[in-house]
Amino acid sequence: MQKKRILIFNDCFYMGGTEILLVNLLNHLVEKECLITLLLPNPSEKNTLLDRVSPKVPIKYIFQKELTGFKKVLYKNILIFYPRLYARLVGFKESDYDEIVCFKDGFYSILFSKFKLPKYLWIQNHPFERDYTSHNLKEWLSYTLNRFQINRMNRSFDKYDEVICVSDSSKESYIKLYHGGKANREIRVLYNALDLSSIALRAEEPVDLELSQGINFITVIRLSYEKTVDRIILAADRLRAEGYNFNCLILGDGDEFDKLQSLISEYELNDRIQMLGRVSNPFPYMKRCDWFLCPSSRESFALTLLESTALGTPVITTECGGPEDVIERGKYGILTENSAEGVYLGMKKVLDDPSLLPYFVSKTDECMKRFDYKKWLNEVDSILKV
Repeated sequence: MQKKRILIFNDCFYMGGTEILLVNLLNHLVEKECLITLLLPNPSEKNTLLDRVSPKVPIKYIFQKELTGFKKVLYKNILIFYPRLYARLVGFKESDYDEIVCFKDGFYSILFSKFKLPKYLWIQNHPFERDYTSHNLKEWLSYTLNRFQINRMNRSFDKYDEVICVSDSSKESYIKLYHGGKANREIRVLYNALDLSSIALRAEEPVDLELSQGINFITVIRLSYEKTVDRIILAADRLRAEGYNFNCLILGDGDEFDKLQSLISEYELNDRIQMLGRVSNPFPYMKRCDWFLCPSSRESFALTLLESTALGTPVITTECGGPEDVIERGKYGILTENSAEGVYLGMKKVLDDPSLLPYFVSKTDECMKRFDYKKWLNEVDSILKV
């Protein structure tokens, strides 16, 4: 019997929840004796998770180095408006594969939507309405082009044989934004899930961490604009002024790192908030803290919430999408308004009521039963027919 040739695309292979999930999936499909090819946009030193992928998975790149400047803009617009030409220019051959998996939605979804092969799209981002308010002609032209580009991307999603959303909230936003509130096709929801078997052992590894007295909060997150980590700093400033005893750890890296570090210094919170950057093993830090904070303005799922909950560190999260499903809208964690005020009130709530910590820790097993990793793999196998 001929082995199924499956191409799996992702837009990067950095240290992130989606990428860790994909590592596990790639290695699983290899064990199923599928011929798997991983396709990425370009090589990058930030693709740190590649060393976890089975050597049986060949890695291909659309470009051999990252595009910049005019060339980047040119190829992006060719991709969006002339995807078949783009495929020829980059040497993509449809005949090399039996199926295509686009594991993260984005502009590259347009490229794969044009092929006649069976194809599957994961909605890993949380769809949201963009603000196109313009203040001058240049902004108006830029926003007009961006709207047209995004509409092309949205329409491409319907060309896939199956669209998989990673949370109920993601599905609702998808239908609202892309289908005017009424789906014209079936949209599957498949919660992300991780193999958590090794997390407990990794959480026991020694780390150089001295926790002060009081409640310890932790955030493990990519430091980008939509994660709104500054909300934690603003909340910490208010809570300190009110006399609360607490500390915050922020693990992660990204474009906002320097800005956030400066803001911590500006508010003179260096004794309350530590930024440790990206760490290879965040689990010992998670386990040693009392509460996990998710301050984001939007999240499709946030696998770190599962990891933290599994380690007995319950979650405080804003109403930002997928995390609402992870904690079942407050049944398994603290759900707050999606704002700086919400983060402040969530932290204040657990500082005022110490009984909340043991209560939500007691809910750990009940919560985690909903995210069975073997069941997730079986469902993906069923989707891909392997």
